Amino acid sequence: MMEIKVLEKNESSIKFRVQGGTQSVLNLIKEEADSFDEVSFAGFVMEHPLEKSSIFVIKTEGKDAEKTLKKIIEKTESDLKETKKELNSLFK
Repeated sequence: MMEIKVLEKNESSIKFRVQGGTQSVLNLIKEEADSFDEVSFAGFVMEHPLEKSSIFVIKTEGKDAEKTLKKIIEKTESDLKETKKELNSLFK
């Protein structure tokens, strides 16, 4: 199970730790964040591979970082649902 803890948060940035997750999920979020104009930086670093713990940071310019992150997550989820739908129609 994945645990998320906010480490730092202000209007234009948010930093959180993801414990127990995989880099795959974080890569999806980072790639989506990179497509948002208001995002000036998005990235993560794995703290320790045996502990499966990563730190993710997102910084915005002129927009609320928390609201932007929520939009990024919603868009990522929507993209995954669409991919699932397409794959299910191909492999019935």
